[in-house]
Amino acid sequence: MTLADATEGNTFRIKATDGDDVTVQAQRFGIAAGAVVNIEKNIPGGPVIVSRNQMELAVGRQLALKIEIELSAASQPVEG
Repeated sequence: MTLADATEGNTFRIKATDGDDVTVQAQRFGIAAGAVVNIEKNIPGGPVIVSRNQMELAVGRQLALKIEIELSAASQPVEG
């Protein structure tokens, strides 16, 4: 799953980025592998708005398509 596929209101962990250029761009945003981001808004055909450390970022669709993510434990329901 890529950041472009992320659903609003969920929390995801960045798994990997596709290529050195993408890695550098993502690191500039502070979203390197292992970072946890909240999805504030996923605008169809537009950017993905993520929040991290009390900062909101608009990640362009083309970059978002090259960032692999996985659902974070923070978004998964707690059983009990």
